[in-house]
Amino acid sequence: MTSIYWAWGAVLAELGIFLSPLVISNSIPAFVGVLTAHTLACAIVASSTYLMLPARFQQPRAMVWLLMFDFAFVAPVVGAVGMLFLVRFTMRQAADKSRLAVPVSVDLPEYDVQGKDVNRSGQGAIRSRLGSNVPGEIRMQSLLTLQAVPNRVSNPILEDLLGDSTDDVRLVAFGMLDAEEKKLSVHIQREREALLGELTLEQRYTCLRHLAELHWELIYASLAQGELRNHILGQARQYLDAALALGLPPNSGLLFLKGRLLLAQGEIENAEAALQQAVALGQPKTSALPYLAEMAFKRREFGRVKQLMQQLVELNVASRTRAIADFWTQSDNVSNFSDRRYLPHI
Repeated sequence: MTSIYWAWGAVLAELGIFLSPLVISNSIPAFVGVLTAHTLACAIVASSTYLMLPARFQQPRAMVWLLMFDFAFVAPVVGAVGMLFLVRFTMRQAADKSRLAVPVSVDLPEYDVQGKDVNRSGQGAIRSRLGSNVPGEIRMQSLLTLQAVPNRVSNPILEDLLGDSTDDVRLVAFGMLDAEEKKLSVHIQREREALLGELTLEQRYTCLRHLAELHWELIYASLAQGELRNHILGQARQYLDAALALGLPPNSGLLFLKGRLLLAQGEIENAEAALQQAVALGQPKTSALPYLAEMAFKRREFGRVKQLMQQLVELNVASRTRAIADFWTQSDNVSNFSDRRYLPHI
């Protein structure tokens, strides 16, 4: 702002000089005085306007300053005033472009693999569209949408449809379950054949781990029920114990799987020890705390359940898990608790 005051002050001084009697005087001293005052005023105007220019317009410095000085010198008063208005217009445009060109930085949301949440329809909504009173076309469309639903959610629904009165629905449900089971069976057979070959210690460990995980997937996806489920749990336990017996450093993922297997077999104490060891080796708490809370609930240690749920609330977890955690910690309320519909389906 100081530069603009100096520039307008020089313009007013120059205007005063050209309105004075010195301009019409024929003496040499008067001419030299007017020329000197005009030159000084032009130098002040050129310097002031140069300082007001955006940085990208100030290069090359000597040539830009000389151009502005010449413009003010050739057209007394009018040239300086025109140049000031031109610089003012240029500054306004430069400010507008700068305001549009500079991006606004925003903080990216924190991404947590364990806590990611996917919007899906609840089981109740899916089952309601598969009821016997729903038109056949809608039932078939709803049935096909189950392909995009996790197996743990879709497979129990498909099993209920195996006794449906509509042949098309029954056959499609059976085909989807059979395809999923065959896919896992192919992988299991491939790993069993690989286990019979000559393998290094690390390769045998990996093969046994894959077999344990594939058998657990049959349980987790609800593809085995009753006695078959108990048999597959036993097989998964055998492969897992064989992998751990090889003597390689324990892996947090394998110990986490062991904890879930033991929990499914009812060995709560051993399952809790395995999960605690898995967490100590780096397993995320977001995946282990719900199982630890389930074990505490089965032992009727409700205070322990609340304590574990309080730890879970402090982590970034899915909305369905947070709904249960909020319920146990009494931090939910009707006004903002939009996930109550998930409770019956977990």
